[in-house]
Amino acid sequence: MDQIKQEEPRLGKNNFGKIGWAVIIFVFFLEMLSAIVTDSQNVTIGAFSSAYGWDSNLLLSFLGIGGFLGIAIALILGTIVVKVNVKWPTIISMFILAALWLFNGFSNSLVIYAIALILIIALSNAVNLISTQQIMSNYFQRKKGLALGFATMGMCFSSAFLVPLVQVMFSISFQAPFVLMAVVMVVLAFVAIFWFKSYPEEKGAYPDNEPISEEERAKNIAEFAEYKSPYTIGKLLKTGQFWLLIIIFGFLFMGLVGVMIQMIPRLMALGLDMTQSLMWLTIASIIGIPASYLWGLTDQKIGTKKATIVLCLAWTVSMVLAFIGMSTGSVTISVISVIIVGYGIGGLKNLMPSMGIQVFGRYDFASANKLITPIVIGLRTSILMIMSALLAAAGTDAVLGFRNLFILLTILSAIALILSFFLSNKTIGKVKA
Repeated sequence: MDQIKQEEPRLGKNNFGKIGWAVIIFVFFLEMLSAIVTDSQNVTIGAFSSAYGWDSNLLLSFLGIGGFLGIAIALILGTIVVKVNVKWPTIISMFILAALWLFNGFSNSLVIYAIALILIIALSNAVNLISTQQIMSNYFQRKKGLALGFATMGMCFSSAFLVPLVQVMFSISFQAPFVLMAVVMVVLAFVAIFWFKSYPEEKGAYPDNEPISEEERAKNIAEFAEYKSPYTIGKLLKTGQFWLLIIIFGFLFMGLVGVMIQMIPRLMALGLDMTQSLMWLTIASIIGIPASYLWGLTDQKIGTKKATIVLCLAWTVSMVLAFIGMSTGSVTISVISVIIVGYGIGGLKNLMPSMGIQVFGRYDFASANKLITPIVIGLRTSILMIMSALLAAAGTDAVLGFRNLFILLTILSAIALILSFFLSNKTIGKVKA
């Protein structure tokens, strides 16, 4: 059969074709712009607190509220994506986020600030886990690990470069960083309107840059339009692999949020100043950039399940070292823990969708992910409340509060490690048309 003209199909492990690379870059920016919402709170909460005299602990609590609201938003977004595909729900979400950024930056009322921030957190969490993962599932199968390795670098770029950029832009004007984020989001949304398609078949391509005939392309598009996944909510709740994915990655994400959102205060509690603490946050994030690719390569070389086991092991070690560092007051041990976390960041956002795609396949991933993501968001948000309670219980002894936090995170990481051995190497959902 005649083949659609396509650039160099599968000539190397990183040969995703022009369409594949464009999608990777698009998701890279989605990852970066959705992750900056949480990462930037390391500096924006302090800025608002200083400017308006608002209680920083109260502002921090809004993150938890937004996270829990994100459960419902993710469920709604995931359901819409299943029904109408991923393109337009994502684009509309991007325009809404741009508007919310502006409301957040220009608000001088605590009520408006709270509403804007809560909605930003909720919607950005949903986009970060629903939209990005669904796009990568649609476009990549056999090369999903490598493709995700490049795309998820965006999350690390957020912490490494955008957080310091936000701090610098505050010196230009208080609203400058918020305007910048809104403008970039709008530009990206317009690019998606005129260029992006939900499935590679709609652009004459195929997952992983494989050749495809016109007949096969038309058949796949028709199947996607008509396909009804058997994985209903009831069936998912009875599926063991579904719960394994939720618990493993939910617990790991609890560790990520617990570490990253309070990394600067934690290092300052050990005696480092603000500049030094921000430096280590940046270093950890920079480490995550090449680590994203290395985790993707690991995924491709040894398999997604084994790569997930290695990630859980590394994460558990980092939590143990963080606990030891806080208990002994050792900056050196704490910094080693930060470096391992930086390396782990590159794998967490990579392996969660990769493992989900492997288990549920290209056709059923959307139906599974629309429920996996809200529950994972709920778990990772819960650590904000738990962390606040532990730090409050410790009173003025911040070191004690952080030490107790890492006892909990070590236990959760160890549970994730044990459960990771029971993940499936086989796809239980539909893979091909």
